[in-house]
Amino acid sequence: MKTSITTIDLLRHGEVEGREVYRGVTDDPLTDAGWQQMVSTLDGKSDWDIVISSPLQCCSEFAELIASEDDIELDINDQLKEIDYGLWDGLPPNEILKSDAELLHQWSLSPTTITPPDGEDYHLFQGRILAAFKNLIEENQGQRILLISHAGVIRIILMHILGMPNEKLFSLPVAYGSLSKLQIHHDETGQWACLVEYK
Repeated sequence: MKTSITTIDLLRHGEVEGREVYRGVTDDPLTDAGWQQMVSTLDGKSDWDIVISSPLQCCSEFAELIASEDDIELDINDQLKEIDYGLWDGLPPNEILKSDAELLHQWSLSPTTITPPDGEDYHLFQGRILAAFKNLIEENQGQRILLISHAGVIRIILMHILGMPNEKLFSLPVAYGSLSKLQIHHDETGQWACLVEYK
């Protein structure tokens, strides 16, 4: 039986500049410490066939460096952005409390069923990420992939692989600069996935 394995390293970006806010599509750069977090996590590793990144600069600037230094193919994928918090994006909780206290409370209790004003519905976000994930596996079967993105994106992918329900969204901590490794096994019967490493 002919088999192949697609390896996917999921790297979250490091610490970003600015105050603590709901940061979905707000495009803040990495701090020096955030950059070093990502460098330390990879620890000189460079054995990928392709680097795939969110377009936000906290991911894409590091991805561009890795790809250029090691002559690796680069794909900046707009579908791998974080969820859009709408009118809350870029705001700290204490400012939102002044105008949307009840909705913020409801959202904090059920972030997969409540949507911030003008924000992206969780299920649409989930569908966007899983469609992009399916496509990148199909287009890069048997290759070694470094995927650089955001906490929400990585949680969606991990929950999908592990068969976790939406209600467990925040049960998976995804720290700045953290790295998880997946393997997708392909054979004549189809494909199956496993989480090899989670940090």
